[in-house]
Order: sequence, then structure tokens, then C-alpha cells
Amino acid sequence: MPRRPTHWLPALVLGSTLLTAVAAGAADTTAGGGSPRAQMMAHLQQKLGLTDDQVKAIQDIQSKYAPSRKQTWQALRQKQGELRQLALNGGEAGAIQAKSAEVAQLLNQELTLRVQSLQEIAPLLNQDQRDKLAQMQMGPRMHRHQGGQPQSS
Repeated sequence: MPRRPTHWLPALVLGSTLLTAVAAGAADTTAGGGSPRAQMMAHLQQKLGLTDDQVKAIQDIQSKYAPSRKQTWQALRQKQGELRQLALNGGEAGAIQAKSAEVAQLLNQELTLRVQSLQEIAPLLNQDQRDKLAQMQMGPRMHRHQGGQPQSS
């Protein structure tokens, strides 16, 4: 009997879509006060009560990880598209499973980069700021420049 896809695959794909939307915003390095990245930082500064020095240090950390996150995000988008094509065009189960594993590996890389950046940001914040940041919803609504909806890749 062929192995049936488990229920986690659609959740993984949806989660990756949301995560890539966040990564795209974090990787956005456009300049100007009206840029999505600047708006996100202003929102964080207001919600967390960050000082200008904290904002600068957080921006430096984000800039440090931006190239890796952008590269991972782009590879993830490509692999998700390949997986979608395989699934829609009757690809072999082995090929779909292998492509799913590639997508999962890239999701793990993105998650690892996000956790590493949060670990570097944590010492910059006081306990109240860390608690507030942990409770914040950092989803696609923070990135209206992408149409307010997660992009399906």
C-alpha cells in the first residue's frame, strides 16, 4: 500500500508561506522612512518601548542575517514551486517525498536563522520587552506591501 501524505504537509507548506512572508520583509533593505522595514521597526519601537540605541542594534542584527535569510527564502520559494508542480502533475511518490524533504530542510534553515537572530536580540531587551515581543503576532499583517496576504509560492 503506498504511503499516504500525512496531515502535517499542508500545515508545513502553509507555515512556510507565512514564514517566507516574514523573511521577505526582514530581508527588505530598501531605504527611506516609508519602507516596510522602517515601518516594522517603528511599530516594534512603539509597541516594545525601544530606545533608539536598541532599534539600531536590532537593525544591525537583522542586517547581519538578511543575506542568508534572503537566499534561504528564495531557495524555499523555488522548491515549493517544484513541489507544487510535482504534486499537481502526478509526480512519483518518491520524487514528491524527496522534494518535501528539501522544503522541510529549508524551513528548518529559516527557523534556525530566526532563532539565532532572536537569541542575539534578547540581551538587548529588558524582561518586559522580551515578554511583549514573545506575545506579538509577527505574521503577514505586518507586511502590507505584499498585499496583506501570505504569498502562495
